[in-house]
Amino acid sequence: MTLMIDIPILSRGRVIMPGDNDNVVFGGRAGASFRAPDPHKHVRELTLGSAYRLMDLQETPIDEVIELLASLGPLLTIEANPYLRQAFELGLEAGGLTEPVLREIFDQVPALFDRHRLDAEIDKTVGKAYLDGWVEQGQPGTSRRRVRAFGTRQLHIPAGNAPIVAAVTVIRAALTKSDCLIKSPSNDPLTANAIVRTLIDLAPDHPVTKHLAVAYWKGGDEVIERQIIRVSRIDKIMAWGGMASMQHIQRYLVPGLDLIALNPKHSISILGKEALESDRAMREAAAGLALTVGNLNQTACACTRVAYVECGTDEASLQRLILFGEVVFDAIQALPTRLSTPAPRPNAPLQAELDAIESEDEYYWIKGDTVAGGVIVSRLEHKVDFADDLNNRIVNLVPVADPIAVLDRCDHMTQSVPVYPESLRERMRDMLAVCGVQRISPMVTRREANWWGDVEETAGLPHDGLELERRMVRWVVDQSGAPVASSRPVPASVSPDRNVTNVEH
Repeated sequence: MTLMIDIPILSRGRVIMPGDNDNVVFGGRAGASFRAPDPHKHVRELTLGSAYRLMDLQETPIDEVIELLASLGPLLTIEANPYLRQAFELGLEAGGLTEPVLREIFDQVPALFDRHRLDAEIDKTVGKAYLDGWVEQGQPGTSRRRVRAFGTRQLHIPAGNAPIVAAVTVIRAALTKSDCLIKSPSNDPLTANAIVRTLIDLAPDHPVTKHLAVAYWKGGDEVIERQIIRVSRIDKIMAWGGMASMQHIQRYLVPGLDLIALNPKHSISILGKEALESDRAMREAAAGLALTVGNLNQTACACTRVAYVECGTDEASLQRLILFGEVVFDAIQALPTRLSTPAPRPNAPLQAELDAIESEDEYYWIKGDTVAGGVIVSRLEHKVDFADDLNNRIVNLVPVADPIAVLDRCDHMTQSVPVYPESLRERMRDMLAVCGVQRISPMVTRREANWWGDVEETAGLPHDGLELERRMVRWVVDQSGAPVASSRPVPASVSPDRNVTNVEH
């Protein structure tokens, strides 16, 4: 079945539907198509223009912003929200995730807008006081210098592999009091649209709403991108994507335009010899590895595709590793359907790769396929040539004589590394971090009921090695000729004697 869906442009409180003389049909993923207003006709409505127009949002207390987001969260359920339900249905058609897994992801969206979580996130990253006024840097009453964080004009190019990304994009823009244009991804053109459209219904005239825009245009359309990506209209670009899209974006970079790049990532796992020492340890390690492989059906950057196991390459050791591969395969099949399921369709190119090496039994042992998932055991200390293309819950187990050797295979593109056992994680964490790894975790055997865990621990954590909210704002220094008498932050309203241009570097 081919879907044709009308998707509006959302521009600062306005909903612009496609019309007879204002529409473009775009081809989506997996046969889905959608019709949207011609973005070339609405460039000036998509961008803010003068940065001075951000003052209304700077003067809005951050607690008021949080209150608005907290009111929005309960409205973002697929049962009660027709916009989000449409995004969910299109996601099933276009995104490639199965119904139980995609439903679980959508069910997590409202929790992101929890007031306590939002409070903790902005306090741990930027700080409320810095968003609402000037904060003295010395002793109260004696300081000559104050700092404030100001929102910026932003273009966000989010990934479309999970609707969570759309939600956190809206949240981060609002919490940093920034103006935000979201370019919807082709494999999820509706989720950001649905969230912002719900916000328009809830509070069309609120400053946060007035500083959000959502549109789709075909990636690589230089005509529209050269009109949007100008220092007169955009201060910062936050982009998720593959190498080709990142290289494309970089052609627009000029002094004054800041790229916050969430570059393409991959994740691996490391298992010490303890994983093979007993049947109990084998089951425990396999359950943890299955979860990091199969979660979200291996669509996220944090999902393991290659697992390095401390093991010899003699026949007896390899037979033990193959037995472990059998246990891992069974553990993948046993994952709860809300976290992981067989793929909705085979991956023909990947299956061809598996078929090609299946006869090379002196180099590989294989079990499974691109629907059920599978395990490839390398008999030598080398991953398969197509390791970066592994998906549909397929993992390559690679023997290594010493886990330390894995450090040479880690760099800035290595996002997450679960490690088993805990003692090995503690021994290797500093070495992994200095080699570029951004997240080191235990090989857990179950995921928290709430993905985001305890608010105090998880809110405001770095993402891909970056403190994103701190990068999204502009940090400005105000210096006075004499100490300020009061230690209270200066009110955020415009005053003629404020000097915000004297910025120290």
